[in-house]
Amino acid sequence: MPFEFDPSRRRLLKTGASGAALAALTSLPGIGIAHAQAVKPLSFQLSWIKSIQYGGYFAGIENGSFKKYGVEPTFVSGGPNMDPVANVASGQSQIGDRPIGSIIVAKEKGIPVKVIGNVFQKSPYSVLSLAKTPIKTPKDLKGKTVAVSTSGKPLLLNLIIDAGLKPDDVNIVPSAPDPAALVSGQIDGYCGYVTNQGVMLKTRGVDIYAMNAQEFGLPETTGTIYGREDFLVANKDLVVAFLKGAVEAWRWSLANPEPTTKLMVEKYGAPGLNYQAQLTEIVESKPYIEAGAGSAKGMLALDMPLYQDIIDVYRKVGMVKTAMTAKELCDPSYIEAALAGLKS
Repeated sequence: MPFEFDPSRRRLLKTGASGAALAALTSLPGIGIAHAQAVKPLSFQLSWIKSIQYGGYFAGIENGSFKKYGVEPTFVSGGPNMDPVANVASGQSQIGDRPIGSIIVAKEKGIPVKVIGNVFQKSPYSVLSLAKTPIKTPKDLKGKTVAVSTSGKPLLLNLIIDAGLKPDDVNIVPSAPDPAALVSGQIDGYCGYVTNQGVMLKTRGVDIYAMNAQEFGLPETTGTIYGREDFLVANKDLVVAFLKGAVEAWRWSLANPEPTTKLMVEKYGAPGLNYQAQLTEIVESKPYIEAGAGSAKGMLALDMPLYQDIIDVYRKVGMVKTAMTAKELCDPSYIEAALAGLKS
């Protein structure tokens, strides 16, 4: 998920503000800077550039949630010009996060990765349009020009076909990270995240309508945590410890969006993050993170039937040709052990 980049509003780290944020971070009962103890390093490959979509992880560094369980993670920045899954598959990082589609495609190609947790239980992936000319249902796509990424194009085509339309009923064009073309009138719809590109538009004063793809039969997860299978098996205790820290950190982060945003804008995030956009993004992300298994089972939990539904959709659009199952794609034992350990 790309972030809002605004050099003119870059905020520098100020002693008073950062002190207040740190005080807030360490005030949560049961979470604070951990006592000195032996910790094990772990490299986590981010899918995108460091921004508020990873706020929970960086709050966990700041407040000691990870050290509490003996883990010292390093979060490696991603971006548009790299393949995060390849970095994990090659061992440059041990685990990482991606939208589920990229992981399914990698698994389909024989790359030995396994899903072990998930941040966004419901995907904020949507077809964004201007409120004055909204695209409210897939049928409304007829005759429209819609921008979509290469990886998202098969899913958009599935929406089109399921609506009883033909692919050539919609003018599909490549998307850019910034949805500005929607405002200029070059396109009628933009496939992206309402919590990200949608927030970009809202903070620019643009009224939008978001047609959530999952609500029209395209289930997806994002912020999906995965690792190489051999590493996961050989290091289960370390991985479970990381997930314990991540669960605590994300719980705190969602309950405390302002100090989390300060940390990302002033300390951990990429230069030029827009404070208001980042704050809006984490607030609007909360219901997507806490949806489904996130509330029924616990933060970062895996919903196996949901993953089977996702695989079935990818098979339907031709992106999966093997007999892949949710059990082959996911191993819920790691997050289940982490959540059970937090309850005990």
